[in-house]
Amino acid sequence: MNRFLRELLPPALPFFEREIGRLTRPSRGWVRGRCPFHESRSGKSFSVHVDGHFFCHGCQAKGGDLVAFVQLRDKCDFPTACRTLGCWRDVDPAEQARIHAENLRRQEAREHEVKRKQAEREHRIKLRNEIHNLVRIHRDAAAWLDELCHAADATSADEIERWWATLALTHENLRLTEAEYLRLCGFNEEDL
Repeated sequence: MNRFLRELLPPALPFFEREIGRLTRPSRGWVRGRCPFHESRSGKSFSVHVDGHFFCHGCQAKGGDLVAFVQLRDKCDFPTACRTLGCWRDVDPAEQARIHAENLRRQEAREHEVKRKQAEREHRIKLRNEIHNLVRIHRDAAAWLDELCHAADATSADEIERWWATLALTHENLRLTEAEYLRLCGFNEEDL
């Protein structure tokens, strides 16, 4: 007796969108997204067909359907993957509860990762805006200092010294903020 019921498999695209996040628009039946099996810089190395076939152009992960995806992701056998997807006949209630709990845990982990990435993105945007403000302040201070130094009248040395201090402080803040921004963007100091 065959316990695998293909008709109970979930639709491929909504399943993959839940599993890997945002997908591109279909093109000839294929969509792209972030590969769940390796860190992808582009976020579009993982191709999924509407019928469930998948292939990663980065790490070469591939399979013919959702069951193969779950087997690869969870490193499990065919019946376990089918039970996880809910397409296996005669699953006892305790096993159903375990599978449901695991699916909830996986969903919570995905939601946590989305929130973490959103918080990182917002922090990067805040740092970027701070960099823009510091560059503007630095530019204005340099222009004002240049004007004071070239003025025909006798400008107080104290005022020139204050502008030099402002320029130095702005430069140091800009350097530190840029370093933090680049670190959040994934650059190491040796990359620069």
